[in-house]
Amino acid sequence: MPIKYYLRPYLLSSTPNQQTAKVLINQVHNLDSIVQAMLRRGSTLTEADIRASLLLAFDVISNEVAEGNSVNLPLVNIRPSIHGVFANASDSYEQGRHSKKASLSAGPLLWDAVAQAEVEKVLQPHAAPALVEYLDVNSQSINSALTPNGIGQLTGEELKFDETNAAEGIFFIDSNGQITKVTVVAMHTQGQLLFSIPAGLPVGGYALEVRKGYGNDVHVRAGKLHYELQVL
Repeated sequence: MPIKYYLRPYLLSSTPNQQTAKVLINQVHNLDSIVQAMLRRGSTLTEADIRASLLLAFDVISNEVAEGNSVNLPLVNIRPSIHGVFANASDSYEQGRHSKKASLSAGPLLWDAVAQAEVEKVLQPHAAPALVEYLDVNSQSINSALTPNGIGQLTGEELKFDETNAAEGIFFIDSNGQITKVTVVAMHTQGQLLFSIPAGLPVGGYALEVRKGYGNDVHVRAGKLHYELQVL
């Protein structure tokens, strides 16, 4: 499948009519889907063995970087970094003014794979919320579980909506089409929403939607998570 892209105005350019590419994501993968993809390639390891090996590798790599080491892999290069401005040469790290981060760059295997990928230009879609990943904070599960009266975290694009408009917001829709709107939203940005999951959701499967208004006439458009969430 090619990397799909569309063009939009390059707002940082002083040259008229210049455009920049925006990539459309075909699918969003997580640990579960990667494990299944490995099994489909004929791995002789069991699903449990693959999952355990990957989790162990992730843990070892994370600890090495946290101990100040660089990790260079075929897929990615990772090194620790410190961000923030220091007042002078005698200044030291202070939480709040400075932050510790992991800096990543593509490894040779990923670099070559992307360099050889095909691309396909498509028409620019209408702006709408794009829901990429849902984290059920209470169970720490991704794109699967839903804990009533718990905390949900949603990441994506175009997520910020007008809370004063009743037609906009975060909605859970059950298999019968019953709609439940989220009433408590703690964090509200274009890239992330943090909210309280309604307490009364019955057992079953739910679609998750974000609805957002566009234009002076406030045309509401919906974005839907590609995974069904389950209240167990």
